[in-house]
Amino acid sequence: MREETLTLAGLPVLAHLPEAPKALLLALHGLQGSKEHILSLLPGYAERGFLLLAFDAPRHGGRGSPPSAKSPRYVEEVYQVALGYKEEAWAVAEEARRRYGLPLFLAGGSLGAFVLHLLLSEGFRPRAALAFIGSGFPMKLPQGQEVQDPKVEALYQTPPALKGEAYGNVPLLHLHGTKDLIVPLARMEKTLEALRPHYGEGRLARYVEEGTGHTITPLMARVGLGFLEAWQEEGAP
Repeated sequence: MREETLTLAGLPVLAHLPEAPKALLLALHGLQGSKEHILSLLPGYAERGFLLLAFDAPRHGGRGSPPSAKSPRYVEEVYQVALGYKEEAWAVAEEARRRYGLPLFLAGGSLGAFVLHLLLSEGFRPRAALAFIGSGFPMKLPQGQEVQDPKVEALYQTPPALKGEAYGNVPLLHLHGTKDLIVPLARMEKTLEALRPHYGEGRLARYVEEGTGHTITPLMARVGLGFLEAWQEEGAP
């Protein structure tokens, strides 16, 4: 495996390239995360033939400062980042598919998992997807905070998870911990409950790790890898 920085859709993209890539995996990091961090949480994927790609979300890495919880517009700023990240992820993924001609898989952690849901709800079609420690519903608004941006307000009026018919039955695995205080387990379960009527048998799954908080553990990563490999072999559309 070698590491390179590519340019895709005009953005610097960190790539972990196996010697004989079989598939692409675009990994989306969480709030205050980075492209380097999310790829560090997916050991063994490149060795199993996944060409890993990650880029910094708007206001992350060398692109500025992430939203601060001290800001009176914190929630609005968070989801403005998510909306921008979604647009860029779509463009990066499509250029990567054209460049490499390989099936594309998707993974997202925390805010990146919400962006993953945004993508699926708007018709983006990876071969399969992993949602780590996240959900398809936005966070609860803190007391006293209001949303003024109409695009962010729309996420609260109609969250991605309520658009399950648009997900196209894309195989999706949610991985979560029982002690997650940032994205409570109940919000993940609510996501699956909303999506289940729109999914065929075996294509919507969950893995819950006892005692784990808001973190992607090595065991979660291994379970996720197994899920992706299963759908890679299935040749799901």
